[in-house]
Amino acid sequence: MKRVMVLCVAGLMASTGVAMADGSTFLQTAQADAGRFTVLFPFNKSTLDADALAVIASAAQEFQRTGSARISVRGHTDTSGSDAYNQALSERREQAVANELIRQGVPAGALTTEAVGESDPAVQTGDGVKEAANRRVEIAVELPPAPVAQVAPTPAPAPAAAPPPPPMKRDRIFSVGGFYGFNLEDEAGNTSHLGGLNLAVDVPVLPWLSVGAEQAGFYHFDTPNDGFGGRTVASLDLTMGDDDFRPYIGANIGYLYGSGFNDDFIVGPEVGLASGPFIAKLAYDIPFNRDGDEGIINATFGFRF
Repeated sequence: MKRVMVLCVAGLMASTGVAMADGSTFLQTAQADAGRFTVLFPFNKSTLDADALAVIASAAQEFQRTGSARISVRGHTDTSGSDAYNQALSERREQAVANELIRQGVPAGALTTEAVGESDPAVQTGDGVKEAANRRVEIAVELPPAPVAQVAPTPAPAPAAAPPPPPMKRDRIFSVGGFYGFNLEDEAGNTSHLGGLNLAVDVPVLPWLSVGAEQAGFYHFDTPNDGFGGRTVASLDLTMGDDDFRPYIGANIGYLYGSGFNDDFIVGPEVGLASGPFIAKLAYDIPFNRDGDEGIINATFGFRF
């Protein structure tokens, strides 16, 4: 008789436990491993009762105790109901837990929140299944890294002498191109033209300064004394930009000679541009035996190497 009574009591307790686990009005909360907390919600509910508040308080205390910088809140539902409805329900559950964490002293800026509806169940089920373990909000407290033992630093070796700076790159730039000149006054006092070929070399001496030399050979025409001539000059230029796009401005000094000229020294300004494989120059040569407005405008366009 006693044995029968014991069995009856045990059966009654077991059936009561199952009913409590499956009841739609029972809010189940649980704490998992360190730093992770889970709040389980009744069917179709997003409100918090005393048990839920206690678990959230434990998560807030863990956040404060560990000195963590981040705490995440992730809301879920089971698969009963439509996707859209479950997404909204998971958002309400996630927001309820986040608001309570803030009320318990967790800074809002430390919270990251997410609601995923029924897309990430704790227990895999078919569609339309009421599963209590899936009606949850997960709280994760990001634990700070463990302190690293301080090791006495080893004395640094005596600094080695700094190596000398590398020499400045001074690549010579060779160029060849067509040459054209417009002579404002020939020997007869008229204008004339020059056409030919120009060879040049430029050598950087500073990042912003270069020296160069040019030799032009040309034919002097449209003048009473047509014939061949030459232009030999040295230049000093201020450069800008880089090797891919380098404009410059400077001055020439040299000698002009040939048919149709009173051979003499020349001086004058020049501007130019080197870009990629191309080079272009424009100069104004003033012979020493002429006035400043009686010079020669010459231009070169060619290729550099």
